[in-house]
Amino acid sequence: MQQTIIPFEATHYNPKLFPKLPDLICPPYDVITKEQLKYFQNKSLYNFSNILLAANSNYKTLVRRFFKWLKDKILIDDDEKSLYFYLQHFKYDNKKYQRLGIISLLCMDKKGLIFPHENTLAKPKKDRKKIIENMKANLTPIFVVIPRRLNIFFEIYNSLKNKPPFLKFKDFENNDNLVWKISDEKSINKICRVFQNKKLIIADGHHRFEVAYEYYLKHKNDFSKLNYILAYITDAQEGLMVLPTHRIVSVLDTEEVFFKKLSDNFDIKNVSETKLEQLLSKKKNFCFGIYASKKFYFSELRNKSKLNVIENIYRELDTYLLNHLVLALFKINGDIIYTHSMKEVRQLTGSKRVAFILRPISVKNIFKIASCGYTLPQKSTYFYPKIPSGILLRRFIKDENI
Repeated sequence: MQQTIIPFEATHYNPKLFPKLPDLICPPYDVITKEQLKYFQNKSLYNFSNILLAANSNYKTLVRRFFKWLKDKILIDDDEKSLYFYLQHFKYDNKKYQRLGIISLLCMDKKGLIFPHENTLAKPKKDRKKIIENMKANLTPIFVVIPRRLNIFFEIYNSLKNKPPFLKFKDFENNDNLVWKISDEKSINKICRVFQNKKLIIADGHHRFEVAYEYYLKHKNDFSKLNYILAYITDAQEGLMVLPTHRIVSVLDTEEVFFKKLSDNFDIKNVSETKLEQLLSKKKNFCFGIYASKKFYFSELRNKSKLNVIENIYRELDTYLLNHLVLALFKINGDIIYTHSMKEVRQLTGSKRVAFILRPISVKNIFKIASCGYTLPQKSTYFYPKIPSGILLRRFIKDENI
């Protein structure tokens, strides 16, 4: 029987050369800004961003650098197959959280187990295809979620918390990260049995998953276990944070016309920011906040008949309803700005823009939609915190093939 997850021999920074990771890790390739990229590349010649993203599409330089790091033992391979237990301590809204997860290899070709929740785009797929074809590696783990609680994560944590971790570091957001290796066969087998045939949502990594699967189909006879991809797996625990993604738009209508159009189907009232947060967290119906001319408003759908044109699966998805029932009312000038920060909402809105403040989407709702074969609109989810790049990677070939 093909296992859902399996251990692997990870590749990682050489601890004898680099006992500390903070100068070497970086954010995921698809969220790092140009300013951040420059900052991280300047932190160290060996920062992971120097092999993660190709400057000016110069993949040859990236690949040469990667294999030189391997040859020079900057990056080394573990000598035993392991699972890696990963703990993140972080803060959000001044409250402390922890998130527990496992880094392993995840089987890609088990039908009905892994559900994407968003569509992919050609450009990022082309970029990641160049990486996997030339480096023959999963540079970073995709992020997947089991949409229910599993006791195994806390059982593993309780068995490891008094033991020294394999890796311990603060990341670029000052979060504490700890990684333990699990290498004994008995523990590995127990964990793999628990994960067997569990259904999973892809949280982050849709492009990498599709590219890796296509690579497997083309090269399945060239490398062992190519139908497995490097993955970080967690469950629906309290520390699984899905942040809302607010929209900031430049609307061509005057503010008076803007509110008039909305009021045809929505109740709108001026509120404080605190009151807005309370209302958004309590209301069941489709609702959202508005920030315009330095004032906050609460808006709730009054005309429920508008939902009749919406497919049932999407009637509780705020991003979809906003696109079809709200943004469709207006002519928008330029690109939509997306942010998870209320501070940025206030800073970026100004006098010519309007912000739509949304609620976070529940993991339950994401899975409900994804498991039925539907996808969410772009920028519907933002899982926080992200998994830093540069902790562990997985190569298809080893040193003797360099």
